[in-house]
Amino acid sequence: MTATRSRKQVKSYERHLKYVEPPAKGCVFCTISDKDHQFIKQTAFFKVIRNIFPYSVWDNQPVESHLLLIPKLHTDTLADLPSSAAQEFVKLISEYESVGYSVYARAPGSAMKSLIHQHTHLIKTRNRNIRGLFYVRKPYVRLVVK
Repeated sequence: MTATRSRKQVKSYERHLKYVEPPAKGCVFCTISDKDHQFIKQTAFFKVIRNIFPYSVWDNQPVESHLLLIPKLHTDTLADLPSSAAQEFVKLISEYESVGYSVYARAPGSAMKSLIHQHTHLIKTRNRNIRGLFYVRKPYVRLVVK
């Protein structure tokens, strides 16, 4: 497992999914505006937002920043984007990659994908490896040695 959340983050996310009503207007990502606390910026075809349930570890390193790159067009796959949006996608990925962000997206239909709207994770780590990481899945326990 490359991306993980702490037990506290997992419990918080599970509560959110269980008790928070979906927006009346539809998709959670589609309803985020420039007035939202998650909002960072938008371009002609995309929004960049903060992930409200960020990963705590990525590639065995503590996560410093976790953003999401979201197409304004509601789609489950990048293949549905027009060519101009695809070009903008590559430009945005390049911008964030050049300042230290890793890029990650799940395939359409992935069992691990929590929202149908396509989104690409932009993850910046603290650039230092965790010396040890121990997991037990049931019951969920995680021991991190820094």
